[in-house]
Amino acid sequence: WGAPGVNRWLWLSILWFAGMMYALLLHQGGNAPLPFAHFDKVVHAALFFGQFWLLAKVFLLRRRPVPWKALLLAALVLAAGSEWAQGALTVSRQADWRDAAADMAGAAAALYFAAQVQAARAGKRAGLGEKC
Repeated sequence: WGAPGVNRWLWLSILWFAGMMYALLLHQGGNAPLPFAHFDKVVHAALFFGQFWLLAKVFLLRRRPVPWKALLLAALVLAAGSEWAQGALTVSRQADWRDAAADMAGAAAALYFAAQVQAARAGKRAGLGEKC
């Protein structure tokens, strides 16, 4: 799966990112009604969960500490940037702070889950206040 030293989770995270940018910025939403209220927030959370779980897996596979603070900061920049881009660069989408909040919730859930996996491997229970 690619160059030596680069694991498949990194490649998958790059592909996921490309798909996420397509979905958030280029794909024209249809006029079909949403399956349930706030469905778009669930989609935002799921997209960011997937992105940041894949990034965490890069570190988990190598048994290195997941840099959750840096990844949370990256999630914040990506959430804010993607919402700005939807509002400023598209005609069919609009920026919504609630989407950014859902993005952050998805990323935080993925990183919390990664911290739990890493702690289980080390034989202890972890919270986000501990070093991962």
